[in-house]
Amino acid sequence: MKNESNANASLANKLEVVDINDYKAESKEPIVPHERQIVDDVIAIWKQDPSTETLGISKLHALVKDRHQNWSVSEKRVKTLLKSFGLLTNNASNQQFTYVNEIKSLDTPDIDLPEKVHIVMTAKRGKGLYAKNKIAKGDLIWEETQLFYIPPLANVNLIKGGKACSYCGKLLTQSSSNAGISVLKGLDCNVCSENWCSQTCKKIDFQLHGMLKHNLYNPKPSGGSKKLINANAFLELQDYCLKEQWNALYAITIIYANIITDKSGIKGKQFKAMARVSQDVRYKALNSSAGAFDNLQGGALFVEEQQERLWKEGYTMFRNVFPKSEESGDITYQEFMYMMGTYNINNLDSCIYLTQSHLNHNCDPNTSVETSTTVRTDGLKVFAARDIRAGEELTTTYVNPAYTVQQRQRELRVNWGFKCGCQKCKDDLKCQQRRKSSSTPAAKESKGIREMLIDTKKEIGDEEIELEIPSHHDGERRKSVRFDEKVIAVSE
Repeated sequence: MKNESNANASLANKLEVVDINDYKAESKEPIVPHERQIVDDVIAIWKQDPSTETLGISKLHALVKDRHQNWSVSEKRVKTLLKSFGLLTNNASNQQFTYVNEIKSLDTPDIDLPEKVHIVMTAKRGKGLYAKNKIAKGDLIWEETQLFYIPPLANVNLIKGGKACSYCGKLLTQSSSNAGISVLKGLDCNVCSENWCSQTCKKIDFQLHGMLKHNLYNPKPSGGSKKLINANAFLELQDYCLKEQWNALYAITIIYANIITDKSGIKGKQFKAMARVSQDVRYKALNSSAGAFDNLQGGALFVEEQQERLWKEGYTMFRNVFPKSEESGDITYQEFMYMMGTYNINNLDSCIYLTQSHLNHNCDPNTSVETSTTVRTDGLKVFAARDIRAGEELTTTYVNPAYTVQQRQRELRVNWGFKCGCQKCKDDLKCQQRRKSSSTPAAKESKGIREMLIDTKKEIGDEEIELEIPSHHDGERRKSVRFDEKVIAVSE
């Protein structure tokens, strides 16, 4: 027994009890928090309750102090830090960062508009689609295919293995992905293991596929010393995007490849005419809204310095894919950031549509945009969600209308740069305010009195009630005592 006790004591000396994740309880001693701690805590507050984004600095400071009672931080310091991190603008303490004024667009060249609509440019709304004549509910307004089709990034490995279509990314059946069947149907690539699902996809994709994935089909431009596209660099970038789940970089690389191989030059002009904003401007709104978009939207939940390093690394890989453009200086870092921002605010299901990109937002839209859930290359159809008047703007919703008004406004502000002021948002805010007002103690008490009077009136009708004065009443108020919010008379 003695040996066993000694062994246990020896074992106990070797054991160390540590908290999970090295957690340490916050000290009760007053501390001066680091500036990043303060900013991160404010962002956490906004994320937990989106309605707090509209609070003034004094109330925001009170919430921070309530969460960290040992923090020594003044209201002035909170305001200064939020302003320095770009989370406050226009010197208004209750205004969150927006970048709608940074978004620019031009007249769209060579656009073939549907018969029922036309484009109007206004100072307040920018470019928008408006009804030429009355459109009845349920009418098909237009349908279109993608200006730039982007295969699903998640299917890249399946595409490389011949298990999904090289163009549209559609999963191939076991029989259709069989090498022998593909050869017989003429749907295989004679250089790599990739296949197409149809002759249509192969016809659309064949040239660009060869240039992006095989240097064999990538001739030098006339009079140039370098090729338009470096296929090896693209394959490296593709693997990098898959690893980092960076869809925006993957998408703009395919878009730019389409632009420089378009002999008409129209696609590049149309893309530049879309709503444009730099990605670093969008990132400022990310910081102020607790991460409403992530890598798939071209951002990452990193501090700004880390994010900038990621962008520059992506920019270097992007330039390597296009040696000729790098040599001529056509691709600057600034233009790269604008391409990424433009893609992020205009894409629908990762693809770019020309006419659809002109639809502005409303939380209660008058159109319904439908895309195929099975065949992505089928494009989209736009229907009238209700009767639309002649001259009325056509709108779509950028966010889920079922979200709360705070959730909708936060997502719109971060991803599209504006604070929505549509009628649905106004009505929802008023409704919330009424609910808050009706839930206060005073409101509940008032409601209780009203209900009591109504019940009494039902019982006695319109008859008058005569109150009898007690015989022992001597003209003085009886003594009473307040107990548990009830007044109890004391009989003498």
